[in-house]
Amino acid sequence: MISRLAKWGLLLWLAGFSSVGWAASLPEQVSAARSEVDALAEQLELQRRIAWDELSALRLERTELRRQVRLEEIRRDTLTQMRYERTKRVDDQEGRILEFLKPIQRSLASAKNYVSATLPFKQDERMRRLERIEADLAVTHPDAGRALTRVWRFIEEEEALAREIALSQQAITLQGKRLLVDVVRIGMALMYFRLPNGEVGWVRRIQDSWKLAMIEPEAARKTVLKVFEDLEKNRVLGPKHLLLSTELPPAVEGSLK
Repeated sequence: MISRLAKWGLLLWLAGFSSVGWAASLPEQVSAARSEVDALAEQLELQRRIAWDELSALRLERTELRRQVRLEEIRRDTLTQMRYERTKRVDDQEGRILEFLKPIQRSLASAKNYVSATLPFKQDERMRRLERIEADLAVTHPDAGRALTRVWRFIEEEEALAREIALSQQAITLQGKRLLVDVVRIGMALMYFRLPNGEVGWVRRIQDSWKLAMIEPEAARKTVLKVFEDLEKNRVLGPKHLLLSTELPPAVEGSLK
């Protein structure tokens, strides 16, 4: 009985000792827990500030991106409007150029008809000049002013050809042979030629085409040779005997009506 009481007394003493020890360590545990909570709170505040700063930076970046996007949209709209206005100006200009080209093209057609109808004096060369002007007008952006100047210069040169009496050389095709001959041209009405062997001929209008014909009668040959001689000796002025065709060229005949 005594030993059992002793055991219970020992247990109560130990329990009282443990309670005193636990009571003594409780403030320390509370203090440690509070310090840990404060440290966690500081870390949370730090993380919150970092997140806020990042969010603020992202908002600023978004605002800047929106501003740049708006500027690009304004620039795009401006460029689109400028492109539209430029295209409209180009279309209007091309329309005016095309309207301006029509009389030039009609002048070229008339000039080609004239060259075909008049004496075949360097006819291929004169026709090629007109064809080059036509080709220059057929490009995407033709220079109408330059073409008009060239057409006008061609007309002036044709008028000069019609007024002059000249001695020159020209390649002709006679009886299937290509020959370089001396040529006397009386305006654009008469043209005589002289072969390298001294024989002479002339260009005659037969129906709707020009023909090269040799001059056989002696009197007619002397008349033509005298014209060559006078021009070679620079005796251009003064009365001359000419061999005339009974049929005038259409261009000359039209100018006389």
